[in-house]
Amino acid sequence: MQYPNRLTKKLKEFLKGLKEFLYGFFIESAVDLLEKEVYEQEDLYTLLLFSDLLGIPNPVSYYTLELLPYIAEDMENWEVRMLRKEEILAERFGKHDFSP
Repeated sequence: MQYPNRLTKKLKEFLKGLKEFLYGFFIESAVDLLEKEVYEQEDLYTLLLFSDLLGIPNPVSYYTLELLPYIAEDMENWEVRMLRKEEILAERFGKHDFSP
């Protein structure tokens, strides 16, 4: 009677491995892509609001400072990410062709 128990155990292990494979094949790459897109959107939003902190003139910086308390905890990480990038706007819009 050991044979059915081993078969059931092997079948469960196979199904678990298949589940992990399918998750990695279909879901994980989509999750990574979405996380990257979220970081890009957050960076762009913060860049538009607080670009004067990086030396890019912003005519409405007085009004955007009112939003600072809501995103203050993310500002330090954002500044580090922005300072690591060579060209902030070129990286974001580099995939688009704006030539006439």
